[in-house]
Amino acid sequence: MSTLTLVGAFASPYSRKMRALLRYRRIPFRWILRGSPADRDTPSVPVALIPVLVLPSAEGDTAMIDSTFQIRRLESDFAERAVTPPDPAVAFLDALVEDYADEWLTKAMFHYRWAYAADAAKAAHVLPCDMNLDLPPDQLARAAQAFGDRQIGRLAVVGSNAATGPLIEASYRRVLGILDAHVQRL
Repeated sequence: MSTLTLVGAFASPYSRKMRALLRYRRIPFRWILRGSPADRDTPSVPVALIPVLVLPSAEGDTAMIDSTFQIRRLESDFAERAVTPPDPAVAFLDALVEDYADEWLTKAMFHYRWAYAADAAKAAHVLPCDMNLDLPPDQLARAAQAFGDRQIGRLAVVGSNAATGPLIEASYRRVLGILDAHVQRL
């Protein structure tokens, strides 16, 4: 089995999703931080998104983006510990839940990460360390300020504002309640 490469960032929910999937499926992979020196040799992708999954082949490495399509590709290339349910109706529900998480719950993640001052301050100081754990305190402070300002300014882009924040939070709490009730029945 060839070792795959996954290029991403620790702060990216999609990168974490793919890391978890590869670990669960026991598919060997090498983790590379996006923008690190090791990322220089990553094959190009049509859009600069993460994670990037690099698949080795005799014709040359190929790279793909979009975790949903990455999972589908892995399902066709690797038989062991498949994650797509064999029943088509259950597989549809599985895809529906994945799409809901990818498209809606990431709004809650972004909202909770940047809408509250204490959480935003923590994220602003932790996330710049994704690329460099050895930032001197003055550089970290500048990076945190710039990173936090940019991300907080993007809250509206993901639909989080004073009017929608309570809706996002209520929706998140509702899905947690549904999942909790489901897991308790298992």
